Amino acid sequence: MFDINKIGKKISVLRKQSGLTQMELADRLGISFQAVSNWERGNTMPDISKLPELAEIFGVSIETILGDGHKAKVVQDIAEGQTPADIKAEDLADIAPIVSNEQFKQAYEQVETDGDGMDFGTIMSIVPFLDEDVVGDFVKNYAKHGLTMSQAHSLAPFCGEDILDEVADGLITDGASINDLSSLVPFLGERTISKIVKQYLNKGICIYDLVCVAPFMDEDDVAEMVSQYVAETNDVTRLKEFAPFMDEDNITDIAAGYVKRGGKINDLMPVAPFMDMNALFKHICKN
Repeated sequence: MFDINKIGKKISVLRKQSGLTQMELADRLGISFQAVSNWERGNTMPDISKLPELAEIFGVSIETILGDGHKAKVVQDIAEGQTPADIKAEDLADIAPIVSNEQFKQAYEQVETDGDGMDFGTIMSIVPFLDEDVVGDFVKNYAKHGLTMSQAHSLAPFCGEDILDEVADGLITDGASINDLSSLVPFLGERTISKIVKQYLNKGICIYDLVCVAPFMDEDDVAEMVSQYVAETNDVTRLKEFAPFMDEDNITDIAAGYVKRGGKINDLMPVAPFMDMNALFKHICKN
């Protein structure tokens, strides 16, 4: 990574050698003197568009300002509108804070073209500086090689719901835990969550282990899932846990089916506040 403290000190030294105040340098660059002050204190880095101007004002190279031969060359190429020929995956994290999204995307595409792989740690060091569209490209490209649920959760705050929904089919792996799923669902669409839940159920996960995701599902999908489970097992011992996430009619229908199959009314008392008892008894009397 660029050492922004060293860069700030270098800018300060070069400015003073040039006989300029922070205000004078700021005026020549068309920025506020606070921006110059932040550079020199090591709080921020100069934007890439300002580096050629700084170098010209000080009569030095960009490499002299940045203090890293290889990375400075990469930045200089980008600043001059060229695609760096020797850019590496690890360089992306260094340039992300100072280049535009379009410049970064071009640099990233060059890394991909060169076949220089990028580990997940490198990706996570980059995404806070990028917009959703570019992060979305990351997610889709990385998903081709196997994106885990926990990795998707790490990326979720930086990309749109539609991107995660798009790669959702590949998120379920043997190592994906319920905790991984519950931490990711706030960033997914209802239909995608229901689809993932069905994948978990097909893997033999107990329905009651998935109650943590019910608040984020479509209530009709919750009802369908619970209804199928109760019909197959006649188990209503924890039905109350799902009741707040279904409507009254669905709970009443599930309860009526349970009684019709020989279940006891008393077993349904925990969910009585969530269903229409009059409708339930009509169901029972009718059958």
